Amino acid sequence: MLPEPYRWIAAQFEPEEGNPRLLFEIARSLENDGDLPSAAMVYDRAFGIAPHFADIRQRRGEVLNQLAVVEHGIHFRYVPGGPFLMGSNHGEADEGPWHPVWLSPYWMAETPISWAAYCRLMDWTAPPDGVPQNPQREQGWENGQFHLGLQAKIRWHYCESGTGDPEEARGDAPLDYDTKPMVAASWQEAMELADHLSTPSIRYSLPTEAQWEKAARGGLIGARHAWGDTPPSRECCDFNRLWECSIFPMTTFAPNDYGLYAVNGGVWEWTGDWYDRDYYRHSPDSDPQGPSQGEEKVLRGGSWADCADAVTVTFRMSRGSRSWRDGEWGEHLTPTIGFRLCRMTKDTATAPRPKVE
Repeated sequence: MLPEPYRWIAAQFEPEEGNPRLLFEIARSLENDGDLPSAAMVYDRAFGIAPHFADIRQRRGEVLNQLAVVEHGIHFRYVPGGPFLMGSNHGEADEGPWHPVWLSPYWMAETPISWAAYCRLMDWTAPPDGVPQNPQREQGWENGQFHLGLQAKIRWHYCESGTGDPEEARGDAPLDYDTKPMVAASWQEAMELADHLSTPSIRYSLPTEAQWEKAARGGLIGARHAWGDTPPSRECCDFNRLWECSIFPMTTFAPNDYGLYAVNGGVWEWTGDWYDRDYYRHSPDSDPQGPSQGEEKVLRGGSWADCADAVTVTFRMSRGSRSWRDGEWGEHLTPTIGFRLCRMTKDTATAPRPKVE
């Protein structure tokens, strides 16, 4: 028996508590009244109960498309507010317990950030250089340029769409670093980009663990992967290719039902949360923000180099991270770690943003 504060959320997922046809009609009425966020939330609930109903899937998709936005050249997909089931009782110990969570609405970037996009948005030189335009004015440049160069060497190979080797001749074709995820990305670099783009009315950040997981699920209730419960395969996910030393372009495989690409496999994605293996046992049931302190940040989604057990929507990993500006080694210096941005407006942002350390 769930504690009373959770029962009202859990009831949203019990089949006898939800009539998808009635919810569909309510959502249509809200849509006709022009209240698209509320319509999206109710359509999402109907879809969760009956994802195989074609008319529900179609109308939901059309409303979510209307709520999507493009800013700074990044496509942001809308994730409706409302309840979802977080975690799993059938995975690793830190994936449980299963618990219902209510989230405010937000937007998630359609793909992880590419190296080319990061440099463009930060006003840096384009890859394969990928450094600040005026490096001598950058905080930490004197101590950190060597480590920034090491990151670039990793990205030369793994982030380039063609050969990945900037020293290898490719005829007249320019090197392209915009179709694969940026790798060897530190948590601090991700937050620097978010801070650089944020305004008083629009806030960018790394997603919380809860935001990441709800977005990764795509509206499916209790599924193990972004596409459902079928095991990962070469047809749906970039995983289990350690010996190939390469990453597939981010849009190689079909998106999930929120329109997000590569949430399982590809690269691990930073979240804003500190890691605590027991956090789910005492986390808030509304807009949880993670522990107030910790030693490592949470990563989600699995990567091209990981086995099937890691490329799920509930598997949790953590690592320490250092900014290149510190001039010290960081555990993020691997071709398996990247990030995508979360977008919130002044009306939907409910919590303080993480502090860049």
